[in-house]
Amino acid sequence: MKNITKEELAEKVESHRAWLANPSDGERLVLVDYNLRGSNLRESDLSWSDLSRSDLRESDLSGSDLSWSDLSRSDLRESDLSGSDLSRSNLSGSDLSWSNLRESVLDNTRTCRIQGQPWEIIVYPESLAIGCERHTLEEWECFSDERIDKMDEGALIWWRIWKDAILSCAHAVRCAP
Repeated sequence: MKNITKEELAEKVESHRAWLANPSDGERLVLVDYNLRGSNLRESDLSWSDLSRSDLRESDLSGSDLSWSDLSRSDLRESDLSGSDLSRSNLSGSDLSWSNLRESVLDNTRTCRIQGQPWEIIVYPESLAIGCERHTLEEWECFSDERIDKMDEGALIWWRIWKDAILSCAHAVRCAP
C-alpha cells in the first residue's frame, strides 16, 4: 500500500477539481491501493475518481460527491460518509463496517457485501442476508421487533440502529442496472 502526505493529497484533490471543470486543466484522481486512513476529504468533489483497494478507514468523506467513483475493495470502516453522494459508485467488495451512511445518496450503487460486526451483510438484487438469515427486502421491512429479537442476542438493538441505512443500501442495489 502506497503512502501519501496530506499536502500531496490536497494537491491531487485540487487537480481533480480542475480536471472535472476542464480535463485539460487538471488530472483525474487515481489513488489505487493507497493508505488514506483518517483523511479529511469532507465536502470534496471526488466524482469519477478511482480510490479502489485503498485504506480509507476513519476518514471524513461527509458531504462529498463520490458519484461514478470506483471504491471497490476499499476499506471504509468507521468512515463518515453521511450526506455524501455515492450514486453509481462501485463499492463492491468494500468494507463499510461501522461507517456512517446516514442521508447518503446510494442510487444505482453497486454494493454487494458489508462485512461488519456482529454480522456480515450481503446485499443481493432480490434479497438481503444478515448473518445466517436471508430474506426478501419486503420481509426485512415487515419483520416485527419480536421476530428480529428472536434471530440472535442483541439483534433488535442493532437492527433499530442500522435498519434504515441497510435497507437504503439494499434498495439501491435492487435498482442498479
